Amino acid sequence: MTVFKAYDVRAVYPDPLCEETARKIGLATGRLMLAEADGQTTMVVGHDMRLSSPSLVEALKDGLLEVGCDVVDVGLVDTPFIAFAVNHLSAIGGVQTTASHNPAQYNGFKICRTKAKPVGMGTGLEKIQLMAEDSDEPTIATDRGSEKSIDLWDAYREHVFTYLDPKIQSGEITIRAAVDASNGMAGTMVPKLFRDVKGLELIEINFENNKGTFVHEPNPLVDANLQQTIGAVKEHNCHLGICFDGDADRCMVVDEKGNIVGCDLITAWLAPKFLANEDSGSIVYDLRSSHAVSKAIESAGGLSVRSRVGHVFMKQAMAEHDAPFGG
Repeated sequence: MTVFKAYDVRAVYPDPLCEETARKIGLATGRLMLAEADGQTTMVVGHDMRLSSPSLVEALKDGLLEVGCDVVDVGLVDTPFIAFAVNHLSAIGGVQTTASHNPAQYNGFKICRTKAKPVGMGTGLEKIQLMAEDSDEPTIATDRGSEKSIDLWDAYREHVFTYLDPKIQSGEITIRAAVDASNGMAGTMVPKLFRDVKGLELIEINFENNKGTFVHEPNPLVDANLQQTIGAVKEHNCHLGICFDGDADRCMVVDEKGNIVGCDLITAWLAPKFLANEDSGSIVYDLRSSHAVSKAIESAGGLSVRSRVGHVFMKQAMAEHDAPFGG
């Protein structure tokens, strides 16, 4: 199957990625997770705003249910929500239906196992691919799994707010931020979490995400896609601007003058804040980063850990070093 990539499943819908392929991926994912689960059966699923996502997630769930997984559907959510839900519910894994920053005609699946550890090639996705490509249907579970829907937005908000400065929540400090949702899942996530925070003034850009189209490519790593954010920062005298990708698991930041801030510099700035509450700790960073990152980490008393490029490898390194933060 050409739909399998290094870190996830991603392809054009409906050919080659269709509902039957989604069902087979559900069967294979369920088999892998159940084999690792030591008797547990709960799988979390969610989906993004793409027009093909509802039918694909239904087909995926059908496969999971057939092999005996108990499915908890958390609905229309951003990808980090799935990671939270897997841990919050002590699930054996989770799947987000999304094509991340790809154009509208694409869709796919991001898969994680227990403790929200990502599944990529070399960490289980190759096994899912082999099982999904097997022409023989797996033995169907004697008992089909159960399914329920659950709203975890309040719990998610409570978790996210553990990182929010109390001075902002109280209104003692006011921050004006331009936020470009790129017509993606930040258009759902940001209002549910941050729109009513007393100390935040949001300039909302491209928050409409129900039409299956993008005003610009939902990839903030391309400078051209940051122009609306930069323009809004300057027009509204914002303290900063943030542009999200399609599934809101990645963003780029611009400063108060509209200058794009490198991701490594954001990591260098945030690392001491995470180390402040640690007696000692490791911070994982992308090997493409400048020396400013390791210097900031070590100056704050932390251990800097270089990682291969890719969120799968970074999260593996974070788990191995019990790191409170990586970037």
